[in-house]
Amino acid sequence: MDSSKPMHKTPLSITELTARIKQTLEQGFSHIEVKGEISRLTKPSSGHLYFTIKDSHASISAVVWRSAALRLKTLPKEGQEFIFNGHLSLYEARGTYQIIVTQISPVGAGQLAAEFERRKALFAERGWFSNENKKPIPALPQHIGIVTSATAAAFEDVKKVLATRPAWLKKTLSPAIVQGEQAPQSIANAIAALQQLNDTPDIILLVRGGGSMEDLWCFNDEAVIKAIAKSDIPIISGVGHEIDTTLADFAADLRAATPSNAAELCCASRQHLRQNMPQPQRLKYTLTSMFGRLQQKLHIQQQGLKHHQQRNLDQSLQQSAMLQQRLTSSFQSSLGQWQQRRHDQHQTLISLEPGRQLRQKQQQLHTLQERLAACRLKVLPEKLHHLEAYQQRLAQHWQSSLQALRYKLQLHRETLHALDPTHVLQRGYSLNYDASGKLITHAQSMQQGDAMHIHFQDGSIDTRVEKIQLNPTSE
Repeated sequence: MDSSKPMHKTPLSITELTARIKQTLEQGFSHIEVKGEISRLTKPSSGHLYFTIKDSHASISAVVWRSAALRLKTLPKEGQEFIFNGHLSLYEARGTYQIIVTQISPVGAGQLAAEFERRKALFAERGWFSNENKKPIPALPQHIGIVTSATAAAFEDVKKVLATRPAWLKKTLSPAIVQGEQAPQSIANAIAALQQLNDTPDIILLVRGGGSMEDLWCFNDEAVIKAIAKSDIPIISGVGHEIDTTLADFAADLRAATPSNAAELCCASRQHLRQNMPQPQRLKYTLTSMFGRLQQKLHIQQQGLKHHQQRNLDQSLQQSAMLQQRLTSSFQSSLGQWQQRRHDQHQTLISLEPGRQLRQKQQQLHTLQERLAACRLKVLPEKLHHLEAYQQRLAQHWQSSLQALRYKLQLHRETLHALDPTHVLQRGYSLNYDASGKLITHAQSMQQGDAMHIHFQDGSIDTRVEKIQLNPTSE
């Protein structure tokens, strides 16, 4: 076999490639926290929130589903910067990804950090963090008090861990608000309530799940720190994740990394206890432990199923939202076109209304009459003045032209008078004509015997040429 030839691989379809990218993307970014500015925020009637998160170099699309939007304590605003918690999701039909935002917090970590250090120094001076005042944790408690929200995931985590501890362990929840302005006093009241029970707990677990610095800020409040420091019952704090630190951790008698870890620290495990138990009890303990592991495995499977359902729900919500957007856009476009046609038709009808046209013509006539009256008052006097001036100039020109014409007439009259043949005849001259009536001006034009008509001043005679005698110069 020739190993130099490349092995043929079946190419992936777009659906297969997108499915792989979706799985890698959503598993790799199942929980993210980003900071950025909101732009292009839209709030359709569906209740979902669509926007873009951007910084100076990049941007990413984001959505808050209606169910999460109803629980937001901080509403997004166009052009402002926030901290966003959620996970990435890929929409396979388009091959685009976006952040599914579940929580929004304002940006202010720098100010909060400075306030955190100020309070830490102040409470340390009061001795609330002193190791000398910390109470020991009982090795084998019988009663566990829990301070947290009854609906919090932290409470479920604590219950799951304590379920693997001895069966005699008693658990009492003192519910409290663990986020927001009312949380500090609520937590302090819950700690005080456990200490006032007839059967007081041996240990108090103060727990809450992870969140931003703003979410956990109530555990830095003076009322909470004072309640922990003054408590007669040892308190184990399990607030947030391992990287989260609050002033409640410094005041507590023991600090745990997480709520589950706080439950683990409050009581020894069954494995540790069964070493000193009789054999039948050890067998019972083994069965109980197996049952506990099975429950934990079931819980993991349930969590996986829940995550799968959440992904399907996100995809369904996304598809539903896009369909609703397209439907809304199509409806608005059709409505806009219908309204525009209605407006155009209305304008056409208005322009064709006879009364409107009559009013327009009357207005035009009135305007022309006003202009005509203005012209009469302004233009007519000017024209009359110009006409009078023109008449004067015309009269002057006429007189001047008439005198010139009279002078020329006199000259022509005198010229004609001078050229009048009768005047010549009066001086003794005559006019000679040939038989055809043509004036004879040269003697050489006549011949002997030609008839000749002679015209004098007082009459005329007819004669014939007897002799022709030419002047010497005419030959």
